[in-house]
Amino acid sequence: MSRLKNWLSKEDKSLRSAEQKSRRPAADGDAKSGLKSAGVIETETNFYRYLVSKALLLPQVEEVDTEIPDNRILLDVELAPALARQATKQENKELFNALKAQLFQDVEARVENRLTAIDEETYHRFTISPYLMDAVNIVNTKAASISRIKPLVLKHASVVQNLVGVMNRFGLVNRSDDKPLESKDAELCLGFLGIEKLRVFLPYLIVHESLKDTGSKFHQPSRKIWNHVQITAQAASALATLEEELDPDEVYMMALFHEMGATMLLHLVDECFYETRRELSRDAAESGASEVSHKLAEITSAVPVLDRLMPTKAKALSAEIAARYKLNFFRLAPTLQELAQSLSIDDMGPAARVIAQGRSYAVFKQMYREELIDKVEATALLNYYQIDAEKMKLLNKQKYLKVPKVEP
Repeated sequence: MSRLKNWLSKEDKSLRSAEQKSRRPAADGDAKSGLKSAGVIETETNFYRYLVSKALLLPQVEEVDTEIPDNRILLDVELAPALARQATKQENKELFNALKAQLFQDVEARVENRLTAIDEETYHRFTISPYLMDAVNIVNTKAASISRIKPLVLKHASVVQNLVGVMNRFGLVNRSDDKPLESKDAELCLGFLGIEKLRVFLPYLIVHESLKDTGSKFHQPSRKIWNHVQITAQAASALATLEEELDPDEVYMMALFHEMGATMLLHLVDECFYETRRELSRDAAESGASEVSHKLAEITSAVPVLDRLMPTKAKALSAEIAARYKLNFFRLAPTLQELAQSLSIDDMGPAARVIAQGRSYAVFKQMYREELIDKVEATALLNYYQIDAEKMKLLNKQKYLKVPKVEP
């Protein structure tokens, strides 16, 4: 957060001037990436699985549960009861696994059905408010002003509280009575920031708040997605300084929103899980199978469903959500649509390309830290997305993007 504090409290300085000498147009002779290799596809799939749970990518340890001790010989009178208890445990385990498999299958089917035709209520509950996205659209216009943004932002108490909390934490705005800022001081905070800083800071607050909302349902995935979008946005913004036609701030904003689909899936899978479990438990209780109902209560989340759906649904869902907003001055929907399609990196537009490159660097950085990617896999990923030595040097020399022990 110290980077954010420095940025908020200093004069606006663009990376563009600092990297002016590094900027160059793409050469005609640059190597083409072509289609993704199976290895790159697997790495990206595994990254989504890592976002769901790192344990999914680690070797599974088989549990050994026996009533027969290894350190002594049982008498005949002890052996029969021990074997009976072990058989009962095995039956219970098989029943529990069968219930889990059925439950997760039903949850996945329910989620798939909901995704086929998402109703307005679901969009309203599980996506960013259109009013906030309208505010994002306004800050990207030449006629942007605090007075136009203020009524849209103040509609959302959670975003206001987040804004005031950040300003209090950094001590950037002081009231006349020197007391901590309160929600009623939001207008003072907006005025202090001004349009230029708010242009980048508002999307940051909005995305942060949307992921805080999922944190009570899937804490670790929400935290990792938040880290991921921040790294992606910072990396993409830095790479945009190498492109004449791109605005690094606009690229940063678009990159922050690129995992809206993953965020919505956290909500949707959680809701479908509890609905399905409740129905199965009720049916079991009505049929007299109280043991089944009790065991269903022991299943507390649908991580395996997220594991199957996140890699295949998140990108397209992000583009679908973005297309619903009326963002005439913020090209989010077309950019996310390019990212969702199976396009070669060479076939993407400039904005989509640097976001895809920033995202690949974030995938590398996060998986490298967790020791989930080896040198061969990392090289294939970065080469496909054309992260060459020059780009690696640009990214890795920045404190918040640096990967320890990695040199370009």
